[in-house]
Amino acid sequence: MSRLLFLSLLIFSGFAAWQAFFFRRKLREVSGYAEEVSLRLQEKVRLAEEEKNRILAILESMAEGVAVIAPDQRLTLANPALARALSFPKNQIEGRYFWEVFRDSSVNEMIVKTLEEHVSMHREHSILLSDSIFQIHVSPVFRGKNFLGAVAIFYDVTQLKKLERLRSEFVANVSHELKTPLTSILGFVETLKEGAMDDQENRSRFLAIIEDHSKKLYQLIEDLLSLSKLDTEKQELKKEEFDLAEVLDRALASFERPIRVKKLKVLTEFSSRPFLLSADSASFEEVLNNLLDNAIKYNVEGGEIRVRASRGGGSVSVEIQDTGIGISKPELPKIFDRFYRADKSRSRQTGGTGLGLAIVKRIVERHAGRIEAQSVPNQGSTFTLTLPQN
Repeated sequence: MSRLLFLSLLIFSGFAAWQAFFFRRKLREVSGYAEEVSLRLQEKVRLAEEEKNRILAILESMAEGVAVIAPDQRLTLANPALARALSFPKNQIEGRYFWEVFRDSSVNEMIVKTLEEHVSMHREHSILLSDSIFQIHVSPVFRGKNFLGAVAIFYDVTQLKKLERLRSEFVANVSHELKTPLTSILGFVETLKEGAMDDQENRSRFLAIIEDHSKKLYQLIEDLLSLSKLDTEKQELKKEEFDLAEVLDRALASFERPIRVKKLKVLTEFSSRPFLLSADSASFEEVLNNLLDNAIKYNVEGGEIRVRASRGGGSVSVEIQDTGIGISKPELPKIFDRFYRADKSRSRQTGGTGLGLAIVKRIVERHAGRIEAQSVPNQGSTFTLTLPQN
């Protein structure tokens, strides 16, 4: 009996040991599997975090404004570009209802329609309290069949619209500037053909007018070509060292007759002689010609033109001052625009294409410089060119 009991105990203990071994083995397997699952989950979490950070980095760097709106109408995400466009602190956008942020009925209507009807909306719109014009796109967001909300993207097209407007104005101005002399030329040609050719006195006068308008047309085309080359940078700048005083003397010589007719006094002040300047001499002479031309045309009879040149602070400064009719304060910021004339009736009488100052500004900018204008009506104007020394 005792032997049987001993044998039973031995079998039971062996079975228990085997069970313990099997349990430990299974426990190690389960533990290893759990550790593997844990590592996989950690890797997935890490990859998801990286993907999230990548998406956030892309949104942060986007020039377009982006907003994500949940089905409960709260903003769950907004990038810095949107905050800047709305002049709204970024940390106060997320979590708010969209109508608290987009205080504009048109934008809110688009978002509501997308959230309720799950349709895409787009519109060009100037947001209330903003000077900017936006192309706005609002689209529904789905994951499978689950509706997650809407994403709104705001493309700032203000500059593009400005360029379109400038282009349209430029085409209209060119058309007008071409049409005016052409109309006169065609009119006088028609008059000559109808019998004025036999009238020697009128014939000579008409031909002189035709010649005058033809020259204006030619000058306009030349100025347009110059601007086109400067804009596309096809006109290469040939930097060389030259004496500004010599270039100025050459420019003044070409205006000798109008200076004498208006009895103008020309004064020059140079901080050193020779006054050496490193630039494209031909372009710089064109700058001086345009500025001197204006200083003569809009000066009063017996007035003065003063040209100053000096160095300082690593730059060269050239001033051309006149004692003419001047320019009003509201007009000053516009005088470098193409075809802009402060006094249109006077400009028509004195000639010119309205492109001279635009050409001057573009040439100076191509030399990495700047041009500024100061003026007092009925006292005169001062144009100051500032160029880097080297």
